[in-house]
Amino acid sequence: MKNIEDKNILIKKLEQTKEALLLSEKKFKFLFDYSSDEIFLSDLRGNFIEVNQVACDSLEFDKQELLKMKFTDIKTPKYKQLVYHNIEKIKELGKFTYESEHVSKSGIIFPVEMKSRIINYEEKEAIISVARNISERKEMEKELLGTILKTEQKERKRFAADLHDSLSPILSTIKLYSDLLSKNDLKNTNKAEIIANIEELADLAISTAKEISNNIRPNILNDFGLAHAISEFCSYVNDTKSLNISVKTEEYKNTNRGIEETVLYQTTKELINNTLKHSEAKNVKIELKCINNQIILFYSDDGIGFDIENKLELSSGLGLNNIANKIKTIKGTCDFYSKKGKGMSILIAIKMNE
Repeated sequence: MKNIEDKNILIKKLEQTKEALLLSEKKFKFLFDYSSDEIFLSDLRGNFIEVNQVACDSLEFDKQELLKMKFTDIKTPKYKQLVYHNIEKIKELGKFTYESEHVSKSGIIFPVEMKSRIINYEEKEAIISVARNISERKEMEKELLGTILKTEQKERKRFAADLHDSLSPILSTIKLYSDLLSKNDLKNTNKAEIIANIEELADLAISTAKEISNNIRPNILNDFGLAHAISEFCSYVNDTKSLNISVKTEEYKNTNRGIEETVLYQTTKELINNTLKHSEAKNVKIELKCINNQIILFYSDDGIGFDIENKLELSSGLGLNNIANKIKTIKGTCDFYSKKGKGMSILIAIKMNE
């Protein structure tokens, strides 16, 4: 009797296992067939075993055609030679993420991000790869690079203008005085007066150079860090009584004086400037903190607000776009929130370097 009961329990467990396996297969097939990304199942040599419909549509082949092909057949020449290298990395690591390029039957080339891993398929090792079209992302990266280059060019011009307009005349005047001394041409003045003038101009040149340098990267950032720099700048604004700024930086623990702090300091000043010019706000709140290896900057005002989407699309929204692009250059995220009559806020998150 006991043996019969054990047998029945074993049969029931076997049936449950089969049902679970069938359900798992159905789920896998559903995800495989209805994914919005290309999915490829291949052997360890890159020959296709199975593909989904998205892969067929993107590459302009029917399924039977693709199943006679391999990864090297759908890659551009640039990435064709990397196929076997990537397969070795997948085998070595168990999974691997990398970028590549696919070319369709009609010759259309599009960039993809590949996520591949080793799986067990019909009692053999196989590779399942999900390919996501990243054409839009690449276009955004291209636009961002263009914006960065324009910004750098603008900064170079400003730096050149500062040198030309501020420092160059002082140095030219020092040169004139030094020429008088070297030629001993002291008809209209005396040697002591020339030397005094040279010393005064040299001091002016030094202070001008420091001012130009401080415009590029303020000394307060190097000496005391971002939290202190923001607090001090806001105290100057509060003294004017034009705006009431509340600053909270107690939870900011970063000690790295990198480019991230420079960009965040410039961004904060730009946001305050925008608030003063356009928002009609009375109060601003700034919170700077570190959470889970991220720098978080939260800024809000109680001004008249605006329509975010319209603002970003119009030329008048260049200030917001510039802020967003600056944050992207240091691999950060930038989220704006605003409604007409409800003020504006921005949340910036930047991952700190390990």
